[in-house]
Amino acid sequence: MDKSTLDRHLVTIEEQGYCILENAIDPELLTRIRDAVARLEDELEVGPRNNPAEGFSTKRMYNLLDKDRVFWELPIHENALPFAEHLLDRECLLSGTTSMNIGPGERLQGLHSDDGLVTVPRPRIPFMVTTIWAITDFTDANGATRVVPGSHRFDHEPDYTKEYEHIPAEMPAGSILVVNGGTWHCGGANTSEGDWRLGLNIQYCQGWMRQQQNQYYALKADDVREMPARLQQLCGFTLYRGIMGHVDGDSPGGYLGAERVSETAYSGVRANAD
Repeated sequence: MDKSTLDRHLVTIEEQGYCILENAIDPELLTRIRDAVARLEDELEVGPRNNPAEGFSTKRMYNLLDKDRVFWELPIHENALPFAEHLLDRECLLSGTTSMNIGPGERLQGLHSDDGLVTVPRPRIPFMVTTIWAITDFTDANGATRVVPGSHRFDHEPDYTKEYEHIPAEMPAGSILVVNGGTWHCGGANTSEGDWRLGLNIQYCQGWMRQQQNQYYALKADDVREMPARLQQLCGFTLYRGIMGHVDGDSPGGYLGAERVSETAYSGVRANAD
C-alpha cells in the first residue's frame, strides 16, 4: 500500500473509527484461506460454542497461526500491518487470529469495543486495532459486521440495556475492514437462506498489553523458529523497548533459538551508560 492511500484511510479511521479497503486480498491468497478454513472446520469438527458472545450458529477457530501456515501471511500483510503500526506503534503485538463463520439463523451480537476491558477513561488513544478480512461477501443479510460510526470518540462503553443505531459494513470478498479498538461494533444477524459469512479477525494491541490469545503456549517452538522475523516480533518473541518480556536476560525468541529475534535485555541502557 502506498503512503497516500494509507494516509487517506487513516483520516477516515480518525473521523469514523473504521475504514474499508476493497480488493485488498489477492484472489489466490483468498482461495488458499477459504480452502484452509473449510478443511480445518471439517478435520476439527468445529461447531457453534453456544453462548451470546461467540454465537449459536457461528463456527469459530482461534489461534490460527498454529493450524495452517497460510495464516502466517495475514498479520504481516502489506494491507493490514501498516494500520497497526501507525495507530499503535511498530512494537505492537499480534493479539489474536480468529475465524468467524456466521451461519443462517445467527442472532445479532451485542455491541462492544475490542478494548473495552481497558480501564483508561474514554475517549483515548487506540489500544487495539482489529482487521476483519472478508473471505466471503459481507452483506446486511448474511451477518456483515455492524459499526457505530464515530463511537471511538464516545466517553463510555455501550449500555447493554439500550439500543443504538448501527450500520452494516457491507463489502465484497477480498476486502479488509480496519477498526479502531474503541469503536463499537458487533457481528450482524444472518437472516439469509443458506449463506454463510466467513471472516477472519486479525487483531493487534499495544506492545505492553496482554494479548487476547496466548501466543507462547499456542505455538510450537519449531514453528516459531521458522517464522519470518516480523511475525516472530508480532507474536511477542522479541523485547518491548529492549527491556520488557525477557527470559533470563534474553528475548523469548532467542531463548527458543530463533536467532533473528535474539536480543539482550537492557543492551540499549548499557550502551548509553558506556
